[in-house]
Amino acid sequence: MPLTTPHLYNTISPYPGGWKMSNDGRIYPRGKCPVCGEKFQPVENDLTCPLHLTRPKRFYISIKHKSIYSDPQGHSFSSYEQARRYLDRMRTEIDERNFDLSRYVAQKLKPLRFSNWSGAWLEKKEKEAELGRKAPAYLKVLKIYIRKYQDFFKKTDIRQIGAKQIEEFYLSLNGSPKYTLNLMSALHKLLADAKRWGDIKGEIPVFPTFEIPEPEIRTIDLDAQDQIINSIPDQMDRAFILFTAREMVRPSETRALWWDDLDLRHDRITIRRHFSLNEIRPATKARQIKILPLDGEVKATLDRLPRHLGSPFVFWKGKMGKPFSESWARKLWRRISLTHGVNISLYQGTRHSSATEAVNRVGVDQVQEFLHHTNRAMTKRYAKIDVESKRKVLRK
Repeated sequence: MPLTTPHLYNTISPYPGGWKMSNDGRIYPRGKCPVCGEKFQPVENDLTCPLHLTRPKRFYISIKHKSIYSDPQGHSFSSYEQARRYLDRMRTEIDERNFDLSRYVAQKLKPLRFSNWSGAWLEKKEKEAELGRKAPAYLKVLKIYIRKYQDFFKKTDIRQIGAKQIEEFYLSLNGSPKYTLNLMSALHKLLADAKRWGDIKGEIPVFPTFEIPEPEIRTIDLDAQDQIINSIPDQMDRAFILFTAREMVRPSETRALWWDDLDLRHDRITIRRHFSLNEIRPATKARQIKILPLDGEVKATLDRLPRHLGSPFVFWKGKMGKPFSESWARKLWRRISLTHGVNISLYQGTRHSSATEAVNRVGVDQVQEFLHHTNRAMTKRYAKIDVESKRKVLRK
């Protein structure tokens, strides 16, 4: 835009070493002529040494009694034209009453660059994890997400991230729909916190809407499940898998079971904790405490299990009685199931398969109560697998 644009500059008059505009702001050179040491002078739309025709290599803007040496990305003003464009922007913001000097002052801008702000946000989440308010597994995934965000947004001012940048980030993702949903949800939470803490003054950008397909629930029939479990040679290993399958609990909850959680007299158990990675946490993953009836075969199996004198855990390994490893259970299940020609995960082969059979046998409502699902739709997914109940619709 030419310097004589009327609505931006009514008059332009030279000042020693810079241009003074009729509105706020001046552009100054950083340094003097390297040949004669004199100040640069205004010549047409630039600053130069009239004697040696040298030009400044760096510029800065003086506005509102502050000196601004770089653009919002931290790049120094390397030309008069570049500095003038930013001065124009500042004046427009002043006219529109939304001028924020911290967008341009490096000292104030630095903490608001995405790479820095997201790092500080992650530190707060790490503190919450130390206080037991966030699960270690959640924090582990969040660190991966933060690196993904930082690689894309880099030093962008967090206040300058708009719907366009969010859309571009979304389109750059190539993972599964569930992974994309989790990644975008965490980013939305990050920006929502920035607004809640006052670092973003306006509304957070609009996020793209997208649907994720309902995940396929793979199951096996209970005869195949029993065959796999009965093929497990080690007593403790077999008991762990049997408990997970029959009681339809998560492996992370089976790991955290203590003998004090068992009421063998009344044939019931209390699920009151779970593991997140290798840290034990109160309540279940869904933040509940649930009381379940004890399956007869599971009870007989538990009665025969050896107890470790120094460990409260029902399922343990090693001389020190350390809690059972979930990764070991997954590898064990995969190895044994493959020998039976079955390729299915531990979670699908135990909890999912047992819940599917139960829904088709006793209905959604009872299974929802047993699994402690807060949403009926979560339990209803299992009913969709009952193809046999739909066979009567076909022509005979």
